[in-house]
Amino acid sequence: MIDFTNAHSVFVVGLIVGITLNSLMLRILFFPPFRIWPTPGSGPWQSVTFWTLFRAGMVLTFVIAILDWNSAGLVDLTRLIIGLPLFLVGFGITVFGYFNLGLGNTYCGSDGLVSHGLYRFSRNPQYASSILGLIGTVIMADSWLTIPLAFSASCVYMLMALAEEKWLEDRYGATYEEYKQRTARFFDLSGFVQYLIEKTQPSRRTS
Repeated sequence: MIDFTNAHSVFVVGLIVGITLNSLMLRILFFPPFRIWPTPGSGPWQSVTFWTLFRAGMVLTFVIAILDWNSAGLVDLTRLIIGLPLFLVGFGITVFGYFNLGLGNTYCGSDGLVSHGLYRFSRNPQYASSILGLIGTVIMADSWLTIPLAFSASCVYMLMALAEEKWLEDRYGATYEEYKQRTARFFDLSGFVQYLIEKTQPSRRTS
């Protein structure tokens, strides 16, 4: 008889949730017009299905990180020096992105195309930063079971970005196409570095 601990039971449920959501996201890309993301409003079954699976997957990833903490045996606490900043910065940017994007757009509204702030350097800054936060979670937890769940959640974020593009093209047309051409899908590192350099240089005064 297989002796499943609480951690393994949670892991199995999390893995099923992740595989299910990733499969549905892949179906969006390869078998249109099926779509659960972006969701068509807050009430339809697509919205209930997506948000239930998405939130469950994220919560179960964090629960597993706690239940299976340090199972890999990397007792060196220097991992926290790397993992904790990635976790805080990653999910901190994600939270800030909600204010930048607006609540309506976050939940698939049409409140206007956002191309300023974080969205100047990335078409999907919340997804990119959340993946960074998940990497930090894996490093901190030092847990073998956390790795596949965090990987699954990261794949969902990447598939969400791909699934949104046709939806945004339909809503914003040429405006989105122009924005798409000049902005990286996940992060424009060189553009961000150039922005920082310009900000730190003293302004030139004309006589």
